[in-house]
Amino acid sequence: MYFLSAIPAIAQKENQESLVTQEQVAQINELVKPLKEQIENMLNKDETGNYKAYQEEVRKMNASKSYKEKSTLTNQIREKYASFFKEVWTKANVDEKLYQQKIKEVFPDAISGTIEFQPFLNFSIVRSSSTTPRSAPPPPPEDKCLDVCGIAAGQIAGTSALISGGGGSYGNCFLRTSAWGAAAAGNNLYGYLRNNVTIPGTLPNDARKLHVRKSYELKMEATSFAVLGFGYAETRANTYQANEYLLVMSPVIFSANKIISKTMNEDYILEKKDVAKSIFKTYAGTMAYLISGNWCFAEFSSITWSICEEK
Repeated sequence: MYFLSAIPAIAQKENQESLVTQEQVAQINELVKPLKEQIENMLNKDETGNYKAYQEEVRKMNASKSYKEKSTLTNQIREKYASFFKEVWTKANVDEKLYQQKIKEVFPDAISGTIEFQPFLNFSIVRSSSTTPRSAPPPPPEDKCLDVCGIAAGQIAGTSALISGGGGSYGNCFLRTSAWGAAAAGNNLYGYLRNNVTIPGTLPNDARKLHVRKSYELKMEATSFAVLGFGYAETRANTYQANEYLLVMSPVIFSANKIISKTMNEDYILEKKDVAKSIFKTYAGTMAYLISGNWCFAEFSSITWSICEEK
Protein backbone atom coordinates (compact mmCIF):
# COMPACT_ATOMS: atom_id res chain seq x y z
CA MET A 1 0.00 0.00 0.00
CA TYR A 2 2.88 2.38 0.70
CA PHE A 3 5.52 2.72 -2.00
CA LEU A 4 8.75 4.64 -1.63
CA SER A 5 9.44 4.95 -5.35
CA ALA A 6 7.31 8.08 -5.53
CA ILE A 7 9.36 9.94 -2.94
CA PRO A 8 10.95 13.02 -4.54
CA ALA A 9 14.70 13.38 -4.85
CA ILE A 10 14.63 16.02 -2.14
CA ALA A 11 14.41 13.19 0.37
CA GLN A 12 18.12 12.63 -0.09
CA LYS A 13 19.57 14.97 2.51
CA GLU A 14 22.51 17.14 1.63
CA ASN A 15 25.46 17.73 3.93
CA GLN A 16 24.66 14.49 5.78
CA GLU A 17 22.35 16.33 8.20
CA SER A 18 20.26 13.18 8.65
CA LEU A 19 21.41 10.18 10.64
CA VAL A 20 18.66 8.06 9.06
CA THR A 21 18.93 6.90 5.45
CA GLN A 22 16.04 6.44 3.05
CA GLU A 23 16.97 2.75 2.84
CA GLN A 24 16.42 2.44 6.60
CA VAL A 25 13.09 4.25 6.33
CA ALA A 26 12.07 1.82 3.57
CA GLN A 27 13.00 -1.14 5.79
CA ILE A 28 10.88 0.19 8.66
CA ASN A 29 7.98 0.83 6.29
CA GLU A 30 8.17 -2.75 4.99
CA LEU A 31 8.53 -4.13 8.51
CA VAL A 32 5.36 -2.51 9.86
CA LYS A 33 3.32 -2.70 6.63
CA PRO A 34 1.16 -5.73 7.63
CA LEU A 35 0.52 -4.21 11.06
CA LYS A 36 -0.33 -0.82 9.58
CA GLU A 37 -2.78 -2.36 7.11
CA GLN A 38 -4.41 -4.37 9.92
CA ILE A 39 -4.89 -1.29 12.09
CA GLU A 40 -6.06 0.90 9.22
CA ASN A 41 -8.75 -1.69 8.44
CA MET A 42 -9.86 -1.39 12.07
CA LEU A 43 -9.79 2.41 11.96
CA ASN A 44 -11.78 2.55 8.72
CA LYS A 45 -14.57 0.68 10.54
CA ASP A 46 -14.56 3.13 13.44
CA GLU A 47 -18.13 4.17 14.26
CA THR A 48 -17.28 6.60 17.07
CA GLY A 49 -16.19 9.37 14.70
CA ASN A 50 -12.89 9.73 16.53
CA TYR A 51 -10.69 8.66 13.63
CA LYS A 52 -12.34 11.07 11.20
CA ALA A 53 -12.13 13.88 13.75
CA TYR A 54 -8.47 13.08 14.39
CA GLN A 55 -7.66 13.38 10.68
CA GLU A 56 -9.40 16.75 10.50
CA GLU A 57 -7.50 18.09 13.51
CA VAL A 58 -4.15 16.95 12.09
CA ARG A 59 -5.04 18.73 8.83
CA LYS A 60 -5.74 21.88 10.84
CA MET A 61 -2.37 21.54 12.56
CA ASN A 62 -0.68 21.03 9.19
CA ALA A 63 -2.26 24.20 7.83
CA SER A 64 -0.78 26.36 10.57
CA LYS A 65 2.34 28.35 9.65
CA SER A 66 3.27 29.12 13.27
CA TYR A 67 5.49 26.68 15.16
CA LYS A 68 3.99 27.94 18.46
CA GLU A 69 0.46 27.20 17.24
CA LYS A 70 1.62 23.81 15.94
CA SER A 71 3.04 23.01 19.37
CA THR A 72 -0.23 23.97 21.08
CA LEU A 73 -2.36 21.97 18.61
CA THR A 74 -0.01 19.00 18.89
CA ASN A 75 -0.47 18.87 22.66
CA GLN A 76 -4.25 19.14 22.31
CA ILE A 77 -4.47 16.35 19.70
CA ARG A 78 -2.17 14.01 21.62
CA GLU A 79 -4.17 14.48 24.83
CA LYS A 80 -7.58 14.22 23.15
CA TYR A 81 -7.02 11.04 21.13
CA ALA A 82 -4.51 9.05 23.20
CA SER A 83 -7.15 6.87 24.85
CA PHE A 84 -8.89 6.18 21.50
CA PHE A 85 -5.69 4.94 19.84
CA LYS A 86 -4.73 3.00 22.96
CA GLU A 87 -7.99 1.06 22.72
CA VAL A 88 -7.41 0.31 19.02
CA TRP A 89 -3.83 -0.77 19.74
CA THR A 90 -4.96 -3.11 22.51
CA LYS A 91 -7.51 -4.76 20.21
CA ALA A 92 -4.79 -5.26 17.58
CA ASN A 93 -2.80 -7.33 20.11
CA VAL A 94 0.57 -6.00 18.91
CA ASP A 95 3.76 -7.70 20.07
CA GLU A 96 5.50 -4.39 20.77
CA LYS A 97 8.74 -5.81 22.12
CA LEU A 98 9.24 -7.92 19.00
CA TYR A 99 8.59 -4.96 16.69
CA GLN A 100 10.81 -2.69 18.77
CA GLN A 101 13.67 -5.15 18.48
CA LYS A 102 13.19 -5.45 14.72
CA ILE A 103 13.15 -1.66 14.33
CA LYS A 104 16.37 -1.39 16.34
CA GLU A 105 18.00 -3.98 14.09
CA VAL A 106 17.47 -1.69 11.09
CA PHE A 107 20.05 0.73 12.50
CA PRO A 108 23.74 0.37 13.39
CA ASP A 109 24.53 -0.07 17.09
CA ALA A 110 25.62 3.55 17.49
CA ILE A 111 22.10 4.71 16.59
CA SER A 112 19.94 1.81 17.82
CA GLY A 113 21.24 2.37 21.34
CA THR A 114 19.85 5.91 21.32
CA ILE A 115 16.31 4.99 20.23
CA GLU A 116 13.62 5.85 22.76
CA PHE A 117 10.27 4.21 22.07
CA GLN A 118 6.95 5.88 22.78
CA PRO A 119 3.51 4.22 22.62
CA PHE A 120 2.40 2.61 19.31
CA LEU A 121 6.00 1.94 18.12
CA ASN A 122 6.59 5.67 17.66
CA PHE A 123 10.14 6.59 18.56
CA SER A 124 12.76 9.29 18.82
CA ILE A 125 16.51 9.33 18.23
CA VAL A 126 18.63 11.80 20.18
CA ARG A 127 22.36 12.24 19.66
CA SER A 128 24.40 14.75 21.64
CA SER A 129 28.08 15.52 21.73
CA SER A 130 30.01 18.49 23.06
CA THR A 131 33.49 19.44 24.17
CA THR A 132 33.91 20.30 27.84
CA PRO A 133 34.56 24.06 28.13
CA ARG A 134 38.04 24.89 29.32
CA SER A 135 38.51 27.01 32.40
CA ALA A 136 40.59 30.10 31.71
CA PRO A 137 41.09 33.55 33.26
CA PRO A 138 39.71 36.64 31.50
CA PRO A 139 42.02 38.28 28.92
CA PRO A 140 44.52 41.00 29.90
CA PRO A 141 43.32 44.60 29.41
CA GLU A 142 45.57 45.17 26.39
CA ASP A 143 43.91 42.41 24.35
CA LYS A 144 40.96 43.51 22.22
CA CYS A 145 37.57 41.89 22.93
CA LEU A 146 34.53 41.90 20.66
CA ASP A 147 30.89 41.59 21.69
CA VAL A 148 29.85 39.46 18.72
CA CYS A 149 26.11 39.98 19.20
CA GLY A 150 26.45 43.52 17.86
CA ILE A 151 27.97 42.41 14.55
CA ALA A 152 26.70 38.85 13.96
CA ALA A 153 24.92 38.12 10.65
CA GLY A 154 22.09 35.60 10.15
CA GLN A 155 20.72 33.63 7.20
CA ILE A 156 17.93 31.12 6.51
CA ALA A 157 18.24 28.92 3.40
CA GLY A 158 16.82 25.68 2.05
CA THR A 159 14.25 23.94 -0.12
CA SER A 160 10.76 22.45 0.17
CA ALA A 161 8.37 20.57 -2.09
CA LEU A 162 4.61 20.12 -2.51
CA ILE A 163 2.65 20.60 0.72
CA SER A 164 5.49 21.54 2.99
CA GLY A 165 7.23 24.62 4.19
CA GLY A 166 9.36 26.22 6.79
CA GLY A 167 11.32 29.25 7.66
CA GLY A 168 12.95 30.86 10.58
CA SER A 169 14.20 34.06 12.08
CA TYR A 170 17.39 35.57 13.39
CA GLY A 171 18.40 38.74 15.12
CA ASN A 172 20.67 40.10 17.80
CA CYS A 173 22.19 36.77 18.86
CA PHE A 174 19.05 34.74 18.15
CA LEU A 175 18.48 31.97 15.58
CA ARG A 176 15.54 29.67 14.84
CA THR A 177 14.90 27.32 11.91
CA SER A 178 11.60 25.44 11.49
CA ALA A 179 10.10 23.02 8.97
CA TRP A 180 6.80 21.25 8.41
CA GLY A 181 5.28 18.83 5.90
CA ALA A 182 1.96 17.11 5.32
CA ALA A 183 1.71 15.09 2.10
CA ALA A 184 4.28 13.14 0.05
CA ALA A 185 6.88 15.84 0.41
CA GLY A 186 10.10 16.73 2.11
CA ASN A 187 12.02 19.86 2.97
CA ASN A 188 15.39 20.91 4.30
CA LEU A 189 15.88 24.28 5.98
CA TYR A 190 19.20 25.64 7.24
CA GLY A 191 19.92 28.54 9.58
CA TYR A 192 23.22 30.31 10.20
CA LEU A 193 24.41 32.93 12.67
CA ARG A 194 27.95 33.93 11.72
CA ASN A 195 30.25 36.09 13.82
CA ASN A 196 30.99 38.42 10.85
CA VAL A 197 34.55 38.99 12.07
CA THR A 198 37.08 39.53 9.27
CA ILE A 199 40.85 39.11 9.54
CA PRO A 200 42.42 41.34 8.50
CA GLY A 201 39.71 43.92 8.97
CA THR A 202 37.86 43.60 12.25
CA LEU A 203 41.08 42.33 13.82
CA PRO A 204 44.66 42.40 12.52
CA ASN A 205 46.25 39.33 10.95
CA ASP A 206 48.95 38.59 13.52
CA ALA A 207 50.16 35.71 15.69
CA ARG A 208 47.68 36.23 18.50
CA LYS A 209 44.95 33.63 18.98
CA LEU A 210 41.23 34.10 19.59
CA HIS A 211 39.58 33.20 22.87
CA VAL A 212 35.87 32.51 22.35
CA ARG A 213 33.31 32.43 25.16
CA LYS A 214 29.63 31.61 24.63
CA SER A 215 26.57 30.91 26.70
CA TYR A 216 23.11 30.22 25.29
CA GLU A 217 19.76 28.47 25.61
CA LEU A 218 19.04 25.67 23.15
CA LYS A 219 15.54 24.37 22.44
CA MET A 220 14.59 21.69 19.92
CA GLU A 221 11.17 20.15 19.32
CA ALA A 222 10.01 17.57 16.78
CA THR A 223 6.60 15.97 16.14
CA SER A 224 5.24 13.42 13.69
CA PHE A 225 1.64 12.23 13.15
CA ALA A 226 0.63 9.15 11.17
CA VAL A 227 -2.64 9.66 9.26
CA LEU A 228 -3.10 7.84 5.91
CA GLY A 229 0.64 7.41 5.73
CA PHE A 230 3.56 8.13 8.01
CA GLY A 231 6.49 10.46 8.27
CA TYR A 232 9.26 11.87 10.36
CA ALA A 233 10.76 15.15 11.48
CA GLU A 234 14.38 15.83 12.37
CA THR A 235 16.36 18.80 13.56
CA ARG A 236 19.97 19.58 14.41
CA ALA A 237 21.85 22.34 16.22
CA ASN A 238 25.59 22.84 15.77
CA THR A 239 28.28 25.10 17.15
CA TYR A 240 32.06 24.71 17.22
CA GLN A 241 31.84 22.56 20.35
CA ALA A 242 28.31 21.12 20.35
CA ASN A 243 26.34 18.84 18.03
CA GLU A 244 22.70 18.09 18.98
CA TYR A 245 20.41 15.93 16.84
CA LEU A 246 16.75 14.95 17.27
CA LEU A 247 14.49 12.78 15.11
CA VAL A 248 10.94 11.50 15.73
CA MET A 249 9.05 8.98 13.60
CA SER A 250 5.50 7.58 13.65
CA PRO A 251 5.60 4.48 11.44
CA VAL A 252 2.15 3.04 12.25
CA ILE A 253 -0.42 5.24 14.04
CA PHE A 254 -0.87 8.37 16.12
CA SER A 255 2.00 10.61 17.17
CA ALA A 256 5.55 10.98 18.45
CA ASN A 257 6.83 14.13 20.12
CA LYS A 258 10.12 15.06 21.77
CA ILE A 259 11.43 18.30 23.30
CA ILE A 260 15.03 19.09 24.23
CA SER A 261 15.90 22.16 26.29
CA LYS A 262 19.41 22.96 27.52
CA THR A 263 21.55 25.77 28.91
CA MET A 264 25.03 25.50 27.42
CA ASN A 265 28.44 27.14 27.76
CA GLU A 266 31.49 27.09 25.51
CA ASP A 267 35.07 28.27 26.04
CA TYR A 268 37.79 27.59 23.47
CA ILE A 269 40.79 28.94 21.55
CA LEU A 270 40.97 29.41 17.76
CA GLU A 271 43.69 30.39 15.37
CA LYS A 272 42.79 33.66 13.70
CA LYS A 273 42.52 31.92 10.32
CA ASP A 274 39.73 29.76 11.82
CA VAL A 275 37.56 32.60 13.12
CA ALA A 276 34.64 31.53 10.86
CA LYS A 277 34.41 28.24 12.78
CA SER A 278 32.81 30.11 15.68
CA ILE A 279 29.24 29.86 14.42
CA PHE A 280 25.68 28.80 15.28
CA LYS A 281 23.94 26.48 12.79
CA THR A 282 20.46 24.98 12.79
CA TYR A 283 18.76 22.46 10.53
CA ALA A 284 15.10 21.40 10.32
CA GLY A 285 13.67 18.85 7.91
CA THR A 286 10.56 16.72 7.46
CA MET A 287 9.44 13.90 5.21
CA ALA A 288 5.85 12.79 4.62
CA TYR A 289 4.85 9.50 2.98
CA LEU A 290 1.32 9.91 1.61
CA ILE A 291 -0.59 11.92 4.25
CA SER A 292 0.87 12.63 7.67
CA GLY A 293 1.78 15.58 9.85
CA ASN A 294 5.37 16.46 10.72
CA TRP A 295 7.06 19.57 12.05
CA CYS A 296 10.13 20.59 14.00
CA PHE A 297 12.38 23.49 14.96
CA ALA A 298 15.75 24.26 16.53
CA GLU A 299 16.37 27.53 18.35
CA PHE A 300 19.33 29.30 19.96
CA SER A 301 18.38 32.17 22.29
CA SER A 302 19.73 34.29 25.17
CA ILE A 303 23.15 34.14 23.54
CA THR A 304 26.19 35.90 24.95
CA TRP A 305 29.20 35.67 22.64
CA SER A 306 32.61 37.25 22.93
CA ILE A 307 35.81 36.86 20.90
CA CYS A 308 39.03 38.16 22.44
CA GLU A 309 42.58 38.35 21.15
CA GLU A 310 45.01 36.37 23.29
CA LYS A 311 48.81 36.06 23.20
